[in-house]
Amino acid sequence: MNGFHIKLSKNFVLRLITGIAFGVIFWSVYIFLPPFCFTLLLSAILAIVLIFEWKNFYHPRTIWYWLYLPVYPMLPFLLIMYLNHIPVYRDLLFYLFILAFAHDTGSYIVGSLWGKHKICPFISPKKTWEGFFGGYFFALIGMRLALWEEGCEGCGLPFIFFFTLACCILLFFGDILESKLKRRAGIKDSGTLLPGHGGFLDRFDGILFTAFFFYLLRNWLITVLL
Repeated sequence: MNGFHIKLSKNFVLRLITGIAFGVIFWSVYIFLPPFCFTLLLSAILAIVLIFEWKNFYHPRTIWYWLYLPVYPMLPFLLIMYLNHIPVYRDLLFYLFILAFAHDTGSYIVGSLWGKHKICPFISPKKTWEGFFGGYFFALIGMRLALWEEGCEGCGLPFIFFFTLACCILLFFGDILESKLKRRAGIKDSGTLLPGHGGFLDRFDGILFTAFFFYLLRNWLITVLL
């Protein structure tokens, strides 16, 4: 217990409070309000990223700022908005968000407590194999509960294991991509609007990367998951 207190007490409470508050707003809008309200929320988050955070990676006067901007972060946000407005695809976002938030939570908790073996310390020193597999374990639980909630009976354990693993790898690379951008820019977080978490791009990096996967395979996924 003492080790738990030492490793998590400093940032854990703030991160937990912010995460719960943002999670309640995010899920409430997605589940209980019409799709256009969720698109408005995504648009607001994208606007914050574009106005306050993206300039921390590249100066607006550089060509790289404008070359990368349409592909990342704008395009994945637009793909999520598109899926949100097509009824047959909208439920796919439920699985995307469950996997992303579960993996992020598990990686943070397990990595903070037991993380020792670094994956790529030259890009992201805090990323460990223990954290990755902890996130994978949390994502498996989240995916299984989500499938049970949605009443999906055609998804066997092999599919759950491999599909979740593929998504976790993509989520990890999305995180690493942003970590590389931050290291290049010499910053710790993309922003400061989410105390304990950094900026909105810090929280959506994995989701944005994995959104391409869900979009490209959307027609196959709806036959398996829905």
